[in-house]
Amino acid sequence: PSLAAAVACWAVLWTFILNVVPAGVKGRNHIITLNAAHGVVSTISSTITLYYGLDTTISVAVSLSFFLVDLAAMVYSDGVKNLLSLRQSRLMDYGHHVFGLYWGVLLFVNEPTVCDVSFGNPYVWIQTNEVSTGFYNWYRLTDSTVAGALFASSFFLSRVVFNTVYIIPRVAKQCQPLYVLGCSPFFMLQYAWFYMIARKLVPSAPQGEQTKGTPTTGERRAETETKKDA
Repeated sequence: PSLAAAVACWAVLWTFILNVVPAGVKGRNHIITLNAAHGVVSTISSTITLYYGLDTTISVAVSLSFFLVDLAAMVYSDGVKNLLSLRQSRLMDYGHHVFGLYWGVLLFVNEPTVCDVSFGNPYVWIQTNEVSTGFYNWYRLTDSTVAGALFASSFFLSRVVFNTVYIIPRVAKQCQPLYVLGCSPFFMLQYAWFYMIARKLVPSAPQGEQTKGTPTTGERRAETETKKDA
């Protein structure tokens, strides 16, 4: 299928989730469920695509469609007039979505010349980072300590360790300089997010009575409305 057709089909699914899942007491459960679903589907689709060397259209469309639907939901929720006055973490979410849309399309359209054939489309590699998103949104829904621990550990392993040790070196060596530069903000954003997570982890670690809030607290959920981004 063409990229546009694939994006349209996935967008129908994401929109369906937004409208079918109850918003819940806090009015966010449908958004959280959408983010969790994208995290799981994106991780599975990108992993299968890379492992079997499949065409990247479906995998790329999974995230492009999500960014479109979730971005529209974010603007609707925040209000156009309030966009410039949002907290820093929320603006980072907007930047993440816009960046994901722009580079997702650009890397797909120029896929044959972006990187060596042996590496493929870096966008699909980046999609594997979404493995932590499902755990994050599970934590947001339940406040489960297990979910929080899985989120923090999977975020560190996928977005810090795996990116630093494997993806970034391969992108630097096997991709055109322009695209190396273009992918850099995404990798920097992951380090910034991990720093924010670590700041929440360290103060709470010595306090046994706060285990329910480990590894992040309710304040963390309020500050970071990531779907995660990518």
